[in-house]
Amino acid sequence: MQNYDSKNCLATGLAGGCQNSLPANLKAGKIRYFWVVEARFTSGLAEIHADAPDSRTILAVSGGVDSVVMAHLFKATGRPFLIAHCNFQLRGDDSMADEQFVVALGEELGARVLVKRFATTAYATDQGVSVQMAARDLRYAWFKTLAKEHRAKIALAHHANDVVETMLFNLAKGTGLPGLHGINARDNLVIRPLLWATKAEILDYARRNKLVWREDVSNASEKYMRNLIRQQVVPQLERINPDLAAAGLRTANRVANAEAFVQYAINSLALADDRQGHLYIDKQKLAGLPGRETVLYYLLHDYGFNYDQVAAIFASLDRSGAVFVAREWQLNIDRDYLLLSRHQAAEMTAVIKQDDRNIAVPGGQSQMAIYEKQDYTITNDANIAALDLAKLSFPLYLRPWQQGDYFVPLGMQGKKKISDFLIDRKVPVNLKKEVLVLMSGDEIAWVVGHRLDNRYKITGSTRQVWQISFLRQV
Repeated sequence: MQNYDSKNCLATGLAGGCQNSLPANLKAGKIRYFWVVEARFTSGLAEIHADAPDSRTILAVSGGVDSVVMAHLFKATGRPFLIAHCNFQLRGDDSMADEQFVVALGEELGARVLVKRFATTAYATDQGVSVQMAARDLRYAWFKTLAKEHRAKIALAHHANDVVETMLFNLAKGTGLPGLHGINARDNLVIRPLLWATKAEILDYARRNKLVWREDVSNASEKYMRNLIRQQVVPQLERINPDLAAAGLRTANRVANAEAFVQYAINSLALADDRQGHLYIDKQKLAGLPGRETVLYYLLHDYGFNYDQVAAIFASLDRSGAVFVAREWQLNIDRDYLLLSRHQAAEMTAVIKQDDRNIAVPGGQSQMAIYEKQDYTITNDANIAALDLAKLSFPLYLRPWQQGDYFVPLGMQGKKKISDFLIDRKVPVNLKKEVLVLMSGDEIAWVVGHRLDNRYKITGSTRQVWQISFLRQV
């Protein structure tokens, strides 16, 4: 654990009026450095958070140097903010010390601190995912809730080095232009106001200001892929270019600009014609273009189609009548066009709120109830499902299954396509179209009448059971 000793000033520079609080060796020449850093931060923040300059922002602060510097810089801007700290309870006393440190930091900066403790290891076991993935899921689910409750953006302290590491990680897995952006400065409810800064600049600012922060020893473990990239791959690349982080950030910006132009050029080609809610894509025009698979991907990715599906569509261009489905959309291959329409299943979707008890659903009725776990007895009725209430993300959606849907069957750890599951169950073809799935967020929680998803099962840590029963109309 590494701590840097105490600070006399928030280093708000000339504008903050704390010049007299600075150490003597910083007064001459150094104060301009602070002002420049804060000016860069303030101008960048205004650009990505321009929609509500006076609104409160929630800062995700772990206690590490990146988030501590972000918190001090936010204080320098004068914008109102809260601090949110996730305690994943993975490092014993160190996790509690991090939490206490962040609470003290909030008191120093005059900011309210929100703390959430997670049973991360138990969640990872229940969900069949890595601890790292579990922490990510728990963190972002909480951030989403906070953003909604406080009508605020969530500020994360990612920096230029994170951008480069993400680019390298995506490149190693295989990616297109979007994966080479690294990290976006703004993404839905999240903003990242430190992307312009390198790790070295952040450390320099913290040390010059004599800020205090905490070091997470797990950051040194190479069992995590990002740490392996940071500690093994990046140093080798820095032998080629010592300024790798800044160069990577410039490359990410260029790729983002190139992608914006690609999207603009594709739109200018007028390949797609919207006719009363149906999108017609001209097959002949598309076939004559260079990079036509990429062009089609850009036309379809907002509708939920991935690159593998696009490749399959091209392999079937001569098969009139072939159908491909993604989310709420269906693509039909016609003689002259690719026809994209909203899938009929989208019109057969029931929305279920947590306080609903009896509603009409596609093909029948559903009844819902909530029980304390100790008062609940599991039934073997295939049309009744018992799920862990805490794991559900309301509202839920009940809809017909679609090609490409997958879930984690109860008792298994791996994913399985619904189509393969129904084949294994020997469900007759004429009955397959009647199979419904219960959606929690983007995940299937129950294949109605067949199997619960393992991620939503009742476990030893379950407190409340949410039961749903389905009665099909005859």
